[in-house]
Amino acid sequence: MDGRSAHPSVGGIVGFRACVAAVGWIPATILNIVLPVVAVWRGDVALPNVMLSDVMASGPLYEAVYTWGFSISMICVCFVFREASTFWRQKLPSMAPDVDRFVFMLYAFCAPCLLGLVAFQYKHDLSLHREDIWALIYDFDFLLWALHVFHTSVFFLTCCAMAYIYGLRLSPALDASGLTYPSDKFWRSSGSWCILMLTPVGVVVRFFHLFSGTALWGILLVLVEVALIQVFVIVAFLGVARLMMELDLAEPMMDLTHIGLQKSPSKAKPESKAD
Repeated sequence: MDGRSAHPSVGGIVGFRACVAAVGWIPATILNIVLPVVAVWRGDVALPNVMLSDVMASGPLYEAVYTWGFSISMICVCFVFREASTFWRQKLPSMAPDVDRFVFMLYAFCAPCLLGLVAFQYKHDLSLHREDIWALIYDFDFLLWALHVFHTSVFFLTCCAMAYIYGLRLSPALDASGLTYPSDKFWRSSGSWCILMLTPVGVVVRFFHLFSGTALWGILLVLVEVALIQVFVIVAFLGVARLMMELDLAEPMMDLTHIGLQKSPSKAKPESKAD
């Protein structure tokens, strides 16, 4: 039986891989959507500086929570894509160069830069329309700001490049070979296109926010930033959710019943023989 007919008929189970995909999105989503609202409501950040970076830098508790939460989500991202890339390589050896580029960017740029942007925190976002720009440059806080901005910029640009490979190179090949569930295909393709369209918009909005520092550009920037990060989360986990379930069925990594996360199947009673 070939891959076109076999793959859609495979069901899948909720094993370790599927659990990682199911819970990995939760910390990043809370930090991306819920915690900024709390910070604005408490007055810890104010317009025009209401980016996630400003929330992270508004206090040691915020910094610790963001560092822990985003790191947990990135660990889960690296895990699910490691499992998915192994599957891609086995089923589509002709796409190995694209798989290698995708994995290389994930481990060499995306993950390290996420850790970098949460590690280097500044006191105040730099606005280039200020008159004390030279005094700020000689401040140690400027170095922290520059390192944070560098890692953030590389992170978003790398995610955009990965979305191109993920949605426009790998996805069509997987779909043509019948190796994709409809739900995975929808989230992967639609999410990749959203990333490719929103990233240039974010660059333009950040430029005007940097040089004008008005509340309007601050609102627009945080909306684009939150939207992009949430699409990153969705496309990373929902784009391979059913694939993780299939891999759990075909090659389980562990038996969740051994650690009490699933109920063990009831043992079948022996049938009594008729007299």
